[in-house]
Order: sequence, then structure tokens, then C-alpha cells
Amino acid sequence: MMWILIALVSYFLWGLVNIGDKYIITNKIKSPYVYLVLLTWSGILSIFLIPFVDFFVPDIKWLGWILLATISYFFGGLPYVKAVKMEDITRINVWWNLIPVFTLIIAWVAINERMTNIQLLAFVILLAGSIVASIHFNQKSISLSKALPWMIIATIAYSTYAVIIRHVTQEVPFLVAYIWNGIIVFFLSFSLFIVPKFRTDFKKDIKAMNKKVGGTIIAIAVFDELGIIFNIWALSLGPAALIFALEGSQTIFVFLLVVLISLFKPYVLKETLDKRNIILKLIAICIIIFGVFLLNLG
Repeated sequence: MMWILIALVSYFLWGLVNIGDKYIITNKIKSPYVYLVLLTWSGILSIFLIPFVDFFVPDIKWLGWILLATISYFFGGLPYVKAVKMEDITRINVWWNLIPVFTLIIAWVAINERMTNIQLLAFVILLAGSIVASIHFNQKSISLSKALPWMIIATIAYSTYAVIIRHVTQEVPFLVAYIWNGIIVFFLSFSLFIVPKFRTDFKKDIKAMNKKVGGTIIAIAVFDELGIIFNIWALSLGPAALIFALEGSQTIFVFLLVVLISLFKPYVLKETLDKRNIILKLIAICIIIFGVFLLNLG
């Protein structure tokens, strides 16, 4: 199906973005929230598509839904970047697979997308995989990642966004929805400047930034915007839960690329590569793949 290919492209792009997120947040910018705002500002570039599409102002009902989706998307980014600051990016990508769990639950309640027994079993397996991914082997103990609660909040927010966008794009062309999403998220980002600490952090990080870091953030932003376009396009064509079930492809891609980068430049991403933790991540990925397989059967 066409929407499967489109969704896979979006996850490939977002995999690159996640690795870029980790690199910048770990090495270049102290406040993850400053980074999120800088990345979000790229959304305003969507206005350059206006001359090439049949752009219009949707009815107040649909514009309200787009606003709600964009709020979920932007504020879902706050716990995500906090989790990235705290945790390996490979674990973060395993937890993204919680999105189809919450997406189908929200879709079932909100727009009556039905759940089958196989899908319910798949969700239990996906949750199990996420729990396995949260386990840390330390030198003398085993612990659960403190980033997991933040990723649960983030995935609920992104699931809400997905269900709403799926609903909206049945009436509003996906590129029109994308443009409005970009405009709204740009202005939403300025809400963080209400917080005095954010204003202080913003001034410090901007002052310390050089052209190379700025160029890297712009490149990440471009990939992120392309990922959003392809994702909204996919959501306009296929079921929200099944589209986000393909999140497993991003998990595999990121894991392989991060391991490759860490072997040659271990300090770039600061990934935990000891044998026990790698085995845990591989087990978690295998569980996730099986859960995604069942979800698609359902």
C-alpha cells in the first residue's frame, strides 16, 4: 500500500533527526528546550508552500482541531527532549513504539477505530518490549530508566496529535493541514519565553552557538519538516494506529546507525555499549518487531 512506503520514509527521516537531536542536546546546547524552540521555528517555512497548493482557511471547527493537534505536538516535544538529555537514543527509539498503543486506544474512544484481539495482544507485547528497553545494567545493580515516564507523556501527546490529524485530513488536504501546523507551532514556541529561566538559558545558548552548530540545527530541522510532511501524508491515507506501528523500522535503523557511529566515535552520542545493555536492547527490539508484526496482522 502507498501509505506504508510514505510512512517508512517519514520514519527514516525522523531516525536521522533523533540522532541529530541526541548529538546537539548532548554536546552543543545545554538546555534541550532551547533546542526544541530553535527546531520548531523551521515550521514557519511551510508558508513558502502556499503559492503551490490550493491554500485556504478551514472552517473554525477544523482549524480548532488543527490547533489542538499542534498543541499536542509541540508540548509533547518538551518531555521528549528532556528524555533525550537523560537517556541513550536507542532506548528512546524503542519507546516510540508506545505510540501505536496509545494511538489505537485514543482512536477507539474518539473516532471509533476498532481494536481486534490480535491488536490487543500486540499492544501487551509492545509494552513488554518498552519495559525491557528501560532496564539498565549498572556495575553492581539493575535499575529502570528515569526517562521512561517522560517518554510515556511524550508518546501520549504524539498519539493525540496523530489521531486528530488523521481525522482532520479526511476533510482538509494534508498539505493545507501541514502549512497550518507549521504556522501555529511557530507562534506556540514563543510561549516558553514566558518562563524566566528559559529566557536566561536561551540567551546563554544563543551566545555560545557558532555557525557550524547553527547549520547542523538547520539541517536537522529540514529533515524534521520533511518527516512531518510525509507523516501527515501517510495519516491522510491510512489508519493512524497502523502507521505508527511502523515505528519499529525507525528503531532498527537508529540502533544500527548509532552502533556504527559509536564504534568509531564513542564520545559523539555517549551511547551505552557494554555487552549486557546491548543484549537487552536487542531483546527489546526483537520483542517490538514481533509486536509490530502482530499489530499489522490485526
